[in-house]
Amino acid sequence: MEELIDGGALNGKEKITELLNRRHKERELHIQAAKLERQKDAEGTEALQYFELSFEEKVKQIRNTLDGVAASDQKAQVFADCQNEIYDLQRYLSSSTFFLNEYRIKVCQNTINELGKLLDTLRNELLPKKKFGFKSKKIVKMISDKDAKDREDGGQTAEKTGASAENHIKWTFSERAGELIELRPAAVNDQTITASKLKNCLVRIEGHPGSLQFAQLDNCVVVCGPTARSIFLDDCTGCKFVVACQQLRCHRSRDCDMYLNVTSRAIIEDCGGIRVAAYNYRYEHIEEDFRQSGLDLSCNNWHTLDDFNWLSTDKPSPNWSLLEGEQTIADWDSYLQRFQQQHSLASVNH
Repeated sequence: MEELIDGGALNGKEKITELLNRRHKERELHIQAAKLERQKDAEGTEALQYFELSFEEKVKQIRNTLDGVAASDQKAQVFADCQNEIYDLQRYLSSSTFFLNEYRIKVCQNTINELGKLLDTLRNELLPKKKFGFKSKKIVKMISDKDAKDREDGGQTAEKTGASAENHIKWTFSERAGELIELRPAAVNDQTITASKLKNCLVRIEGHPGSLQFAQLDNCVVVCGPTARSIFLDDCTGCKFVVACQQLRCHRSRDCDMYLNVTSRAIIEDCGGIRVAAYNYRYEHIEEDFRQSGLDLSCNNWHTLDDFNWLSTDKPSPNWSLLEGEQTIADWDSYLQRFQQQHSLASVNH
């Protein structure tokens, strides 16, 4: 009988000790979790403060630069630098969204949008010769009716002596359908090429143009040698672009394939169904055109796009993807020949 009592007492003591130990461990875990949570909050607050200071400082720098652009002798370069800084600011916001709340993201995005509008307004005021832009969702009229008639007749227009290459528009095409438009190096080198309202057209450009500006293209194919500066695309549908450049920006376009060699990350906005692959167009003397254009072939960000409508950093944007394997076009000469035959393209001499 005593043995049973002693055994029962011992078992009860062990249970109490085990219960106390378990509660002690739970208390320690709770204290540790609370400590980690406080550290996490402190780190989050520190990161938020650093972001706000950096963001506000960058915004201030851009505004100060734009405020003084009127007095600059190189306005086009200042605007280009500010545009790049706005792109960098957008990327900084996109990479910081994981610790920002929805309200802060919206406020910062509105600030970036306002900077972009301010830049466009000043550029339109101080560089009145610029024929193309994304100021609004309406296509900008790039040439007068008289100029359009002259170009339809095969005429060429040269800017006044001393005009910057950024505003030197050599060729403008508008309202074309079912045409093969070919431009040779002597006509396009260092020039700005613009086109709008093309349907079922093939645009083939050899050489190293200064910049390309295309809007409202429908089921068109554009293959081009290295472009020294920027390429702007707006409101294009079902097109293929084979281009190399420093900067590319695409607005309001759908279901387009882009074969890119781009120094900085290409930017898309209000786009969907964009597919990208590496630039693989070849023609005689293309190596020399790359050298003349000044593009850095060691830096190609064709596979990474910045989507201004997708701020999440932990999920890929649903608005663009990579072209895979058999989806890519390897033999452009054969493809362009088939496209020309399929649409019975009329050759246009320039």
